[in-house]
Amino acid sequence: MKIELPEIRPAERTPLLEALLEIIRQWADRVAELDVARQEVRDANAQWTGQKPRPKINPRTLNTPGPTQDGTGKVRRRGPPTRPRNAPRPMHHTVPLHATDLPAGATFRCFETYVVQELQLDSVNTKYLRARSDLPGGNSGPAPLPAGVLPVAGGHFGANLIAYVLDP
Repeated sequence: MKIELPEIRPAERTPLLEALLEIIRQWADRVAELDVARQEVRDANAQWTGQKPRPKINPRTLNTPGPTQDGTGKVRRRGPPTRPRNAPRPMHHTVPLHATDLPAGATFRCFETYVVQELQLDSVNTKYLRARSDLPGGNSGPAPLPAGVLPVAGGHFGANLIAYVLDP
């Protein structure tokens, strides 16, 4: 409890009044010291009886962020930051493929990406860069895939992976 004394003009301050104000200040300091000592005794008593002492909580100021904020005003989720959900798969092999039986006059245009996942002891992804060539008739066609790669509808999985999944 804090006691506010009224403002006393300098003309009204007598030596007796100054002495009384000094006594009041000393008593207020003594009361504050006794409050601290009383709390220490309570904490020691709580420890002896197996309880936790009263926590010391500092007041929070308005211009410092709280424990759940990072200073931007956004509440931070607990735990480590997560990685993007659509992280790219590592490619272990990249094999360029070129067609061998193209008609005369065919020219190379670009590579098309065709990714195949295969199951081994670890995941091995192979990227085939299929050369697409313009044919003389105005059409274009990609290079064929090597033997063992099954380009069925949505078939971006290797033969070993398909066999492993189908085998009970």
